[in-house]
Amino acid sequence: MKTGSIVTVLDIGSTKVCCCIANVASDGTFSILGTGYCVCLGVKSGVITDIRSVERSIAKAVEIAENAADFRVKSVYVSISGKDIKSTIVSAKAHIGGRIVKYENVMQLLSLNGIENDDYDIIHAIPIMFSVDSLMGIKDPIGMVANDISVNLNLVAAPKNQINNLLSCLSRCHLDLDGMVLSSYASGLCVCDDNNSRINNIVIDFGAGTTSIAFFYDGVFCGSEIIPIGGSNITNDISFCLNISKASAERIKTLHGAAFVSIDDEKGNILIPVLEDENIIDLQQITKETLNSIIQPRVEEILNAVNAKINNSIFKKDFANCSVIITGGGSQLTGIKDFSAKILNRNVIVKHTGTHGIDTKIEVENDFSVAFGMIKFAGISEYTFLNRQNAINSNIRRKIWKKIKNWFENNW
Repeated sequence: MKTGSIVTVLDIGSTKVCCCIANVASDGTFSILGTGYCVCLGVKSGVITDIRSVERSIAKAVEIAENAADFRVKSVYVSISGKDIKSTIVSAKAHIGGRIVKYENVMQLLSLNGIENDDYDIIHAIPIMFSVDSLMGIKDPIGMVANDISVNLNLVAAPKNQINNLLSCLSRCHLDLDGMVLSSYASGLCVCDDNNSRINNIVIDFGAGTTSIAFFYDGVFCGSEIIPIGGSNITNDISFCLNISKASAERIKTLHGAAFVSIDDEKGNILIPVLEDENIIDLQQITKETLNSIIQPRVEEILNAVNAKINNSIFKKDFANCSVIITGGGSQLTGIKDFSAKILNRNVIVKHTGTHGIDTKIEVENDFSVAFGMIKFAGISEYTFLNRQNAINSNIRRKIWKKIKNWFENNW
């Protein structure tokens, strides 16, 4: 994209769809022109399960954002997540022959021919570090003289059927695709501001359907892990144990819930709506201790799974002493910072929405952290190979439209 232009991003989560229209300036900062927010019930753990429901939610969120911004949306960047998305480190090497490294040489090095397979499409190809002959740790090899250059790439690939379903939803809403962005990558771009963007960080996004872990090495996204458990599981636990609706459970969790049981919880009382005979709703009193004793085991399960992923990761040594940044809806639970620090045995920082370089005159929810990160992704300079990202997504678009065309030819 060209800086100084208007971009639209669409974050499709397990419980909601967020649409954000922004004007990106030449220095990478951006101002929010309009936002839209709609409940979504057609996604489970990041994967579309009800295409019509998702289609309606997308259309509604986009319409609200369009009206707020007085702008008609034709194309969008869209988020993607789910337990089947893979993040892999691969190496590539090219012989230059003692010449000056040019942009074309780097793009040839990043050619992904032969890496894609029948089941997955690559959505990100992110260079982590270059090597020029015997020199390692090069950020930008362009302009250097080299016999050989090599690169370590973070390849993020998603199942083709998941991508096709997502593109089908967009086409039903008459929207073109500008690019796909992994949700955990976007969350990290949002919360890693200038103060910590050039150090190693682990970003944990407590979503509704999934909890994602993103590794940023010296500010570069180098890996991701996804756990298919999130805030919705906590809500379901409360609903089941207290025999109340999921809507009531979500509200009680938001207003009174905490990540762990504290000493003072036995003194606090909460009124919960209980459905009696003949559809009569009555109020029942419980203590905060009762509520938080339901929440704590699930939060502990999630954090232990996160800790296991980190400890078993190939990045374990590089991220041994780094801080953890927690974001997402689950990060709003009272006490989550201290409880996470205890289980992860690390310094923990809680961030809801990064505000660096953002004009926030328009009020937005905390759930817009992924959307803001996607806008930052759209504003990344050409050197970060955004053109390569767009080429990948153009290839995906061509494939899906070819399938749609073939279907119509064979069935009509």
